[in-house]
Amino acid sequence: MKHRIEISSRVITLGALALAACTPEAAPFPAAAGPRVETYLYRGPAGSSRVTKSLAVDGAESLQGTTDLVGRARLSERASVNARGRLQHAEIAIAGERGVSVRFTLDPKRATVQIERAGAEPITWRVPGDAPWLYSSPAGGALAVTPVAAWIALRAARASDVVRVLEPELQRSHLVTIDQIAVPTELGTTIALGHGADVDERFITELRDGEGDAAMRRVPGTDPDA
Repeated sequence: MKHRIEISSRVITLGALALAACTPEAAPFPAAAGPRVETYLYRGPAGSSRVTKSLAVDGAESLQGTTDLVGRARLSERASVNARGRLQHAEIAIAGERGVSVRFTLDPKRATVQIERAGAEPITWRVPGDAPWLYSSPAGGALAVTPVAAWIALRAARASDVVRVLEPELQRSHLVTIDQIAVPTELGTTIALGHGADVDERFITELRDGEGDAAMRRVPGTDPDA
């Protein structure tokens, strides 16, 4: 039976209370033998997603994803992660039936997040750059967990003992120990964002819903080299 991890909405917040500072970075992510491009497809009751991951020789990655959520919205993401697993840049656009309603631009180098909402003045939110960044959403938020967001969380958890979780919709962030983000299982790793996401040795395999079932699952036969 597949191992399930129950994700509480309070886990991340509680984990931040015991933290004072970030620890040194870990070693770089294993380098690839050469430049490589991989594409992954996901389908399920919640919708569908397509992700393209480009892996550089030194282990740095760029990701581009489009996720369609049934009855909700479309999320478009572009992100880059360096060889040590730190997020370098990310752009997330959330579009409803009438077009893009909000866009978040994460720039850890400048320690800023630019927030652009339809019909409103842009907001510049300053966020500490003291630990690798990852992004999540409050319960019921529009910024749903996607394969791209879950992979960024895994890379961040491999980069340091402490990560900074951003909730751009609320302009809130906090430090969290990695044992509350990445949980080893017998099949790989569970990422504790949203209701949970599973990862194997290659990439995200499944995003789950509130009942613990697969909201979206990687489509068999679409993996690179499958």
